[in-house]
Amino acid sequence: MKSTYEAQGLEIITVNLDTDRANADKFLKQFSRTLEVRFDPKGELAEFYKVQGMPSSVLIDRHGMTRFTHVGFRPVDGPVYEAQVRELLAEK
Repeated sequence: MKSTYEAQGLEIITVNLDTDRANADKFLKQFSRTLEVRFDPKGELAEFYKVQGMPSSVLIDRHGMTRFTHVGFRPVDGPVYEAQVRELLAEK
């Protein structure tokens, strides 16, 4: 979705909650990272957004308001997520 919607304003930020940064870096080196990664070993962002499970997705509109939250990921739900992204990007 990043490459498809980035020009329209989509930003994707991933949050890593590992308490040991070295373990996180080791894991992330295995993948081609194209997304911004924030490290939050204290879990402050997870607490702020009331994360109930991992992975979680929080879709925030252009005004900083949380609009959609998803716990877990199933490929079958991809079209729903994409429709929500398009909805938010269409708003001004």
